[in-house]
Amino acid sequence: MKRKTWVKSHKWIGIIITFFLVMFSLSGIVLNHRQLFSDINVSRGILPGQYEFNQWNNGLLRGTLRYKDNKNKDKVFIYGAAGVIQTDTTASHFTEYNQGLPAGADYRQMRGMAKTPQNDLFAVSVMDLYKLGKNASWQKIDLPKEEDDELLTDITTHGDTLIVLSRSHLYYATAPYKKFTCLTLQAGEGNEGKVSLFRQIWLLHSGALFGTVGKLIVDGIGVVLIILCVTGIWYWIRRKTVSMVVWHTKIGHYTFALTLFIAITGWALRPPLMILLATNSTKPLPGTTLDNDNPWNDKLRMIRYDEQAHDWLISTSEGFYSLKNLSSKPTPITTAPPVSVMGQNVWQYANNKSWIVGSFDGLFYWDRKNNVVLYYNDAMVSTPRIPGTAPDEQTISGYSSDFTNKECIATYFQGSSFAKQPEELKDKPMSLWSLALEVHTGRIYAGALGSFLFIFVIGILIIFTLVSGKKA
Repeated sequence: MKRKTWVKSHKWIGIIITFFLVMFSLSGIVLNHRQLFSDINVSRGILPGQYEFNQWNNGLLRGTLRYKDNKNKDKVFIYGAAGVIQTDTTASHFTEYNQGLPAGADYRQMRGMAKTPQNDLFAVSVMDLYKLGKNASWQKIDLPKEEDDELLTDITTHGDTLIVLSRSHLYYATAPYKKFTCLTLQAGEGNEGKVSLFRQIWLLHSGALFGTVGKLIVDGIGVVLIILCVTGIWYWIRRKTVSMVVWHTKIGHYTFALTLFIAITGWALRPPLMILLATNSTKPLPGTTLDNDNPWNDKLRMIRYDEQAHDWLISTSEGFYSLKNLSSKPTPITTAPPVSVMGQNVWQYANNKSWIVGSFDGLFYWDRKNNVVLYYNDAMVSTPRIPGTAPDEQTISGYSSDFTNKECIATYFQGSSFAKQPEELKDKPMSLWSLALEVHTGRIYAGALGSFLFIFVIGILIIFTLVSGKKA
């Protein structure tokens, strides 16, 4: 290709992709520092309509907890993406129950709730553990976290023991639940210490593979991409500013390898390459954050105690495991429900002595005694090969059996019809981090399914623009 053709291609394709490239860069910086931006919210009222809470969708209802109030009346707590909501067993009226919680939406992103034998009520968000104190106000309970940015995933009880699960560790305490102990689970049977290529490329793309230093370097590359976009557009608008194109060219040439690396690794995290990366694993690179003594680093998702089988069950990014006790070696369970790579959202015991397990892959009955997994209903029949492509009615984001004569199955996009959602919940804020994730994955432009094609096409255009700039 002639140099003149490279120049024209670089110019016009660059103009087309500039907005998206700037948004990718800005959102990537936010995604790299969740704790830093955790207090910043964005009103859903200014976002596209699909981000409004409508009939309990978008994770507004993840689960419920039934309890008796101080007047011995049955009440139900609904927990999910907007914190805690109180109602009665007929779901006739709803009251927000977020007193004492930080204003940041991330702190109100509830993963679970639990009630102890002493009738203490606890709620766990992705950020912190809270206990319901006097005056109906939530109080933060400190956990001995190994890392400040460790995210929490689940909470449960067994006897008088309260268990809080993070993505890497388990924390437990007994009454009065003021001092928690951190436990690192043993490696599972057959563990080879391998990590999926998808996860390795993901952390390489963000820089997290090399810790905080790696993140800051990638942040710097993001800033460089923004500068290239701004200087390129400025030169296009005011062609007499020769110094601007000189700087644009120099910066682009000197950082070509780094910017191309970011573009390729980001593009690889979506189909078609994503499928290949997700199905292959290797030993982690020595000296990286994945080269960790903890075999469950960033792999734990949910935990339950099976009263029938008298063992602990853990749900992980590598499947389900059984433990006779929390200090024993986890044994992989071969017959178990499918769980989406986006994580498990539902896990509760049913009256028919089966577990109910739900994720974006559907809702299932899991009969461990007879080693059987069944579809929950006829809507759960699709088995998508590509993550995130299940039908809307199969994207399970919540479930409850705590309401009188009302079954509640909530899907992420359509929600649930078990009760009319209060209008005041519609525009509850989204965290800046969550919005950045929607921008970075392309879902805000093209929806869940369309984002795969969007990233595929825009990724190729970005790579071509960088290469053509080098050739021009």
